[in-house]
Amino acid sequence: MKLAAPAALLCTALLALPAAMAETSFTEDNQRVPAAPTAQIFEASCDLEIDLRGVLAEVAVRQRIVNPGPDEMAATYEFDLPKGATITGLSLRGDGPAETAITIPGTFSTVDVSTRAVLGADPALLTALGPDASAQYRLRLQPIAPNHEVLVTTRYSMIGEIRSSAIRVVLPGRAASGKLTACRGVVRASAGPGAKVAGIRIGQTAIARSTAAFVLDATDVVIDANLAFAGKEPVMWTQTQALADGWAATLVTVAAPSIKTTTVQARRALFVIDGSRSMELVGKQHVSQVIGTIASALPANVELEGIVYDRVAERVFKTWKPDSAATVAELQSAVTRHVPQNGSSITSAFELAHSAITDGARAQTMVIVISDGVLGEISGQDLIRALDLKTSTVDVIAVVLDPGKTESPGAAVLRSPVNLYGGSLVEISVEEIDDALQVVDEWLRPSWLELALGDLRIPASLRAGSGFTRTVIHRGSLSKLALTGHGDAALKVASRPGPSAQVATVALAEIREDASAFSTQPDPDLDERSRAERVLTHALAAHPYVRERLAYAVLTTQGKIARNRIAMVKGGGPYERITSVDDPSDGGAGSTVRAPIARPQPSAIAKLTLERLFRDQLQPKAYACYQRALGTDPKLAGTVLFELHLGRGEITLVNLTGPGGPSFESCLKDAAYGLAVPFPDFAVNADDQTLAHYPLTFSVSEAKPAIILGDADSASPLDIDAIQGGVPVKVRGMAYPNASTPLGNLRPGKQP
Repeated sequence: MKLAAPAALLCTALLALPAAMAETSFTEDNQRVPAAPTAQIFEASCDLEIDLRGVLAEVAVRQRIVNPGPDEMAATYEFDLPKGATITGLSLRGDGPAETAITIPGTFSTVDVSTRAVLGADPALLTALGPDASAQYRLRLQPIAPNHEVLVTTRYSMIGEIRSSAIRVVLPGRAASGKLTACRGVVRASAGPGAKVAGIRIGQTAIARSTAAFVLDATDVVIDANLAFAGKEPVMWTQTQALADGWAATLVTVAAPSIKTTTVQARRALFVIDGSRSMELVGKQHVSQVIGTIASALPANVELEGIVYDRVAERVFKTWKPDSAATVAELQSAVTRHVPQNGSSITSAFELAHSAITDGARAQTMVIVISDGVLGEISGQDLIRALDLKTSTVDVIAVVLDPGKTESPGAAVLRSPVNLYGGSLVEISVEEIDDALQVVDEWLRPSWLELALGDLRIPASLRAGSGFTRTVIHRGSLSKLALTGHGDAALKVASRPGPSAQVATVALAEIREDASAFSTQPDPDLDERSRAERVLTHALAAHPYVRERLAYAVLTTQGKIARNRIAMVKGGGPYERITSVDDPSDGGAGSTVRAPIARPQPSAIAKLTLERLFRDQLQPKAYACYQRALGTDPKLAGTVLFELHLGRGEITLVNLTGPGGPSFESCLKDAAYGLAVPFPDFAVNADDQTLAHYPLTFSVSEAKPAIILGDADSASPLDIDAIQGGVPVKVRGMAYPNASTPLGNLRPGKQP
């Protein structure tokens, strides 16, 4: 990493955080009218306040809902929050003072008010519509009388994201069915030590203050609190809140300034592009899109060259060309025309990169690797040895494109040359590529590498302008944290206290009610587990948030025993919900039946599929190789063991052990690399890499060459034989030849 002079760059990213995008729904109903988009009831006003304390946003939404008559009407409001947000409060004000909701179990019974004459109906209920990780909620209001209104206040907390030296919060739009108005909002922001809020950007509008107004309607609102840093190194702050029984939650934030790098003044940029078969799942159009966007972010007057590789590597231009639209288009065209083959010999590509960089006049070069990270059995040191350049003359930018919901199996390998030479590693899903490419300039900035933060799991690198957060649940005070790593020089950053914030609920939501977070033993015994469960129960009671197991209800204050009932429920007594109008017919709030969540199934290649590949594709080609080899070595015979690495529809690597000379081995490798492996469907299959071993025995019987098929054996991160109801497994017998036929009439079965 080569750092230029420090600069306080106030820039923002256009990358939106993922938010749940289900349509907002606002419906009305009563005992005579079925639920339908609101026609009589309407939202007269909506006010939204965001208090951004460091990266923790505390949000309050106030909605004034009016019923102008002539009939009393109940209402249902279904809405989204950003993923990871936790609803922490609900209150309702009608004709009297505001009533604060209390927590109730997520499941409960419901009775009609007519059977509880001494009480009125409970006016409001707020529930989660999905599992704990869901961002969708339902607010149910019991009938509002004609010419009356209610004011509903909902509070929630969420963690923002650091992008391009800005803390970003994204609010989902309210594209609704029903009469909703636009929300008028205001945001106030403060940063942690070592940084300050230099301004706020709402979409494309910049406000040079730490407070700004905005409007939320049908479109998502992107809010960036721009940070100015005091120095050129990352900063770190912590925000802590007590939980229960001596335990606490801490939110750790690390943010880096947008320092530019002299690498941006590189005279050359070399694209090293994976063209193997597994990249078909990524899509050539996405690879071309990445090439074009990165090329547009490069400085003027650079020279370009490209290398496309699969089993072999080849230079695109055979020389360095000036960066221009025509040059970039020619590079993109070469990627489009390339016919994908099995094999991912990135080491060959790096060796060719060494040759291209050292050919003629040497210049500062940026090596830009674009791959899906399916690399076969190689190490980071293999890549370093293949590139074999001085660290002062090259930077490595690795862009890993993940198809579907997969993660790269080789990101750690690519990280090794990045750590040595400097640069950055970026891993993005092709489903989010349009948004990700809008911050491509960050990829070309310096990175702090080989980061460590005590026992916390953190990213291995940090690009200038970016940052990350981690939540920690701990007993007593948290020991002093120090972030270590290196850029051009060693890095050590101590944590400092940040602004106070309500971090407890987001920390509890992250552990998903896993009591092991409250255990001090790596392998807790029964007593320790019981103690941890008690602490978790106390923490959730002290810091409640809406989830499947917990809802918020505003209890009625009408009736002779209303106060006693409220006190009883607050004290942990049973809750029985009272309504005057039934909920819309979905099974009732708190008892909705949901379809099971479809989860990815194992995608390890079945033994039966492997054997068909070997029998129908490999064996005939291997037979042809054997026939040719017998012409030069009539006594050639023996067993060749194939070791094949398969994943994402590709033969990544082939190794052979057995008899035969180089030409015979080369022919057999060509045959193995020619196998057409089926592509997985990531909508239903998990990502997986498979290692298959397959023996072929070559012999001459009755003056005819023959091949004895072996038994396919494979290994993968999944134990194929142990999968129940997943990958089909069929045990096949050894194959024995019939020498009376030209190809031995190979079939599995018993020896005749």
